[in-house]
Amino acid sequence: MVVPATSANLGCAFDCGGLALRIYLRALFVPSATAGLSLEYQGKTPERFPMQSSNLILHALRFAAERLDAAPPTGHVGVESEIPIGVGLGSSAAAVIAGLLLGVQHSGKEVAPEVLLRWAEEIEGHIDNAAAAYYGGLVLALSNNVERVVVAKTTFPESIRLVIVTPSITVPTHQAREVLPKKYDRADVLHTLQRTSLLAATCFSGNFELFPELFQDKLHQPYRQQLVPGMEQCLGLRLPGLLGVAISGSGSSVIAFTTSEEMRVAEELQRFFAAEGVQTEAMFTTADNNGAGVTRELVPLVERLGAVLQKLEKE
Repeated sequence: MVVPATSANLGCAFDCGGLALRIYLRALFVPSATAGLSLEYQGKTPERFPMQSSNLILHALRFAAERLDAAPPTGHVGVESEIPIGVGLGSSAAAVIAGLLLGVQHSGKEVAPEVLLRWAEEIEGHIDNAAAAYYGGLVLALSNNVERVVVAKTTFPESIRLVIVTPSITVPTHQAREVLPKKYDRADVLHTLQRTSLLAATCFSGNFELFPELFQDKLHQPYRQQLVPGMEQCLGLRLPGLLGVAISGSGSSVIAFTTSEEMRVAEELQRFFAAEGVQTEAMFTTADNNGAGVTRELVPLVERLGAVLQKLEKE
């Protein structure tokens, strides 16, 4: 399975909007007669990738098999990922979607997208990330306090280049949630609601008339920007060709939408962090409009896992 990274919230679309990125997690399950599940990982931030049975890919794989009354999966799971873990790029959602799809594949049954996304919400809780990872493109999702998951998707133009700057500092989701207030002023809610509505309207109309002020929200960014030195300055950046900057997910990465000058945008964003003594990495990409699926790119991973399984069976 190949699952894209995602950037959720997009400034004003707090807990309802997400965008899939051309940064990928690839996972493969090779069944065998060996007891239990073994796991292999290659990719970004390996020190943050849990190798125990609580791993989200393994958990989601078992979860789907159980829900579909399939035999408990046994064998080897191989994972290769370009997605840094714990920096607001949807690594958890990608892992859950990958595991669920592997479990569905293992069962030999079919599952409706809304059912699979409800399972993802049960496991990981972030429907905006999960929906974007599954469908690709720009999605708006509704799931809280309703019986079914409702998702609207539109294709995001590749002409809009995405600049992602990731600090060395991580922001755990629970910490990012704790800094949010329990109540909001009506003016702050209205401020963000206007921008969310306009973001949806311009994107789903196909116009994509994005501008920096559209990404300014007052529900989460004013509070979360204090968690990483330099982030506040990043959100205020204004340059020719820069359509806007937002915190990616709950941070610590920031994502910039550009039509030109992406190298300069990256340099300026990194300069803000560097002034605070924070090291960063920049990535340049575009939106993924295809979502999760199977690809021939998995062939090298299949071949490598075959060798691993042969070794395990001999042992």
